[in-house]
Amino acid sequence: MKIGILGGTFDPIHRGHSYVARAVSKILSLDRVLFVVSYYPPHKEKREITSPFHRYAMTVLDLINDKILYPSRWELDHKKLSFTIETLQYFTSHHPEHEYCFIAGSDSLKEIHLWKDCGTLLGKHCFLFVQRPGTEVDLEELKIPPSLRQNIQVLCESGKPSIRPGQSFLITLNAPPISSTSIRKIIASGRWPSSEMISPSVLQYIKKHRLYEENQDCSEEGLSGH
Repeated sequence: MKIGILGGTFDPIHRGHSYVARAVSKILSLDRVLFVVSYYPPHKEKREITSPFHRYAMTVLDLINDKILYPSRWELDHKKLSFTIETLQYFTSHHPEHEYCFIAGSDSLKEIHLWKDCGTLLGKHCFLFVQRPGTEVDLEELKIPPSLRQNIQVLCESGKPSIRPGQSFLITLNAPPISSTSIRKIIASGRWPSSEMISPSVLQYIKKHRLYEENQDCSEEGLSGH
């Protein structure tokens, strides 16, 4: 199978995530896309992130009836800082019969030089970086060696590239302008995001557990068994 890996905190998961995943699945002819929920990303502090149990539960609720998009708790089960290189090495070594491509935003591409084992990531794995119109990345300005920049191909949305280790892609998608940050701010202000931003099932979960409310404690206390 051809499998896309979309990693993230999903705090919370929203319509923009699923839009990108479905669009990329068509471009790369993917059989499925795994939403790998991170435990605690190395670039964020724990106090800034909602409990991984809540984040995974919301991801399951959002994708429960989807036939291509699937939640994955691989990083959660390891209960440690989440490094992309470790996730990719696990899937490619334990399930080598599949082809994998890691899906990320263009903001990640700008900072890819800061990622653990950046050279191995771009030299031995496949990435597809998604950017929005008006936020184009200049490949020449990336702080990576020229040999790695040459491995990144700019695609048009109608392109049909093949997944190959060491080959990455940059594509512009007209994804909806939704962010988890904006959703958290809306809820903290005492309002609720629209169904165009977040699915009703996820919003119901947020209301039930009072997530993202102002001064809300996001600790894991009392969440065992969820």
